[in-house]
Amino acid sequence: MSTVVKPEQMTAPVRATQKVVLSVRDLVKQYKDRTLANDHISLDVYEGELISILGHNGAGKTTFLRQITTELRPTSGSIILFDKDVIRHPQEVKQLMGVTPQECELFQSVTVREHLEFFGRLKGLDRKRVRARADQMIEELSMTQYANKQVGFLSGGLKRRVMIGIAMVAEPKILVLDEPTTGLDPASRREVWHQISAYVAAGQTVILTTHYMEEAERLSERIAIMQGGKIVLAGKLQELYGSIKQSYKLSYHDSFNIDGVGQPVIVYGSSFAELKAIIEREGLAEYSIARVSLEDVYFELTGERLVV
Repeated sequence: MSTVVKPEQMTAPVRATQKVVLSVRDLVKQYKDRTLANDHISLDVYEGELISILGHNGAGKTTFLRQITTELRPTSGSIILFDKDVIRHPQEVKQLMGVTPQECELFQSVTVREHLEFFGRLKGLDRKRVRARADQMIEELSMTQYANKQVGFLSGGLKRRVMIGIAMVAEPKILVLDEPTTGLDPASRREVWHQISAYVAAGQTVILTTHYMEEAERLSERIAIMQGGKIVLAGKLQELYGSIKQSYKLSYHDSFNIDGVGQPVIVYGSSFAELKAIIEREGLAEYSIARVSLEDVYFELTGERLVV
């Protein structure tokens, strides 16, 4: 059955305007060994939205984000963030964003609080404001008991939360998060989801990469599916569901076998009416009908299952 996203499941409210804050056009990144990591990507990100870039490892997600954050120079194409050319004005652009890279080493002998204050100062916050923001991030990320611990003594999941706090501490105009919940246990993952959702609810913009279907469904206003360095399709969940012809799914069990156990059967159809006709023809008493899931859409578009 397809995943139903309910309001209480921390889904970020729809707040995006039609104002484009990030415009990527015809972006290409080819390495010296001729590997084409990004292949003519064009994408707009709107003010106040959270857009997820969904794809398996090696799809080109991290390369794409590293060009937005100025870490990599594109082979060709353009990136405009808040009317500033990312390639020509990297220092100005960096001040506008908070970034959580997929891999990053923290200072092992420095405390959680000291990390937040240090990076807040680098972003231009004064002493009073940076202390207030550090306190706020520590509370919101449920790290009060770890505030004065050296990072080297923390678990991988807690270190990931520190990195999220560093990205948010200076209240940037846009958050760029590369696999932000990788390595977190389910409870910690949900705490990070809650904080990201609160950030978007306040009208801020987030672009993140993920290979978690549930994460993309719960957090995103739009999802861009990436494969082979290309964005195959981007849109809201309902638009993605509507992109495939057979967007309804009927699930039931066939006639019981000798062991008294029926075999599960899944039938796809283009409409509710089509599946209802099958129900009547087969005389089914127990069944379920649902829209296809994001996993079904991903498989239809890419021919691959997203294995975590």
